[in-house]
Formats: sequence, structure tokens, C-alpha cells
Amino acid sequence: MKKYLMKVLNSFSEKVGLISSFLILILILLVSLSVILRYVFSIGFIWLQDLYIWIHAIFILLGISYTLKKDGHVRIDLLYRSWSKKIKNIVNFAGIIIFGVPLTYFLIKYGLDYFIRSYNLNESSKESGGLPNIFILKFFIFFLGLLIFLEIIRQILNFLKKND
Repeated sequence: MKKYLMKVLNSFSEKVGLISSFLILILILLVSLSVILRYVFSIGFIWLQDLYIWIHAIFILLGISYTLKKDGHVRIDLLYRSWSKKIKNIVNFAGIIIFGVPLTYFLIKYGLDYFIRSYNLNESSKESGGLPNIFILKFFIFFLGLLIFLEIIRQILNFLKKND
């Protein structure tokens, strides 16, 4: 059962990372289109600017858990780099328990409240001509909490597998 869960969590994380990487391509196209329209044709669309801001935010929010999976976050390695692999694993495990679990709790609890409030208000962009349904963007804050929680579960299972 544990192997199957690890396989599902790994696969899900890889798919989220793939979606995030495709979003960066869409972001590049949207920003390029916006720049060409603005500086070549003197045309500007507020909804287009909102869209690439949304895509940028979603790209980052989806990429955080994938980066955590790949151990690609920036850290200060003054002491860490000289430690053995076992000590590094213990420090990483303690870090996800001490910092990761409370972070996911707050992201899930308050992100869901933030999303529901926005949905109930049918919140839209403050700019005239901006994108409606901003609750879609706010949903991804809550979704980030879920993604990090799933990644924490994957890392805990992986840590326990190594220490069996």
C-alpha cells in the first residue's frame, strides 16, 4: 500500500510540475503579445495584463511543491553542505514537520476561507476591463496548501522507507 501511495504521489507531483512548466511558456507568449500590442500597435488590454499576472501567480503556486520534491529551494549551506546524507535527511525531515505542517495548515484553512469569501462576493478585477472571477486565482492559494501537504506526506513516506 505504501509503495502504491508513493507511486501515486510521485506521479501527481510530476504532472503538477509539467503543468507548471507549460504555464511558463504560455506566460512568455502572453507577455510577448502584450509588449508587441502595446509598443508596436499602441493597443493595450487590461484583461491581457490580468491574464499574464494570473498565469505568473499560478505558475509559481504550482511550482512550489514540485520544487520541494526536487529539493531545488534555495538554502544557506554554511553548515548543511558539510553534513552527511543521513544528517541532511534528519534535518529536512525535522524541517518539514516543524515548518511545513503548520504552513500547510494555514494555507489550507485560510486559503479556503479566502477563496470562499471571494467566490461568495463574485469578486472581479478592480480594473475596468479586467478579468472577472478572481476567486479562481484565489483557489490556487488553497490548492498550494494541498499540494505541499501531499508533498510532505510523500517526503515522510520516503524518509520512513529509507529508515526501515
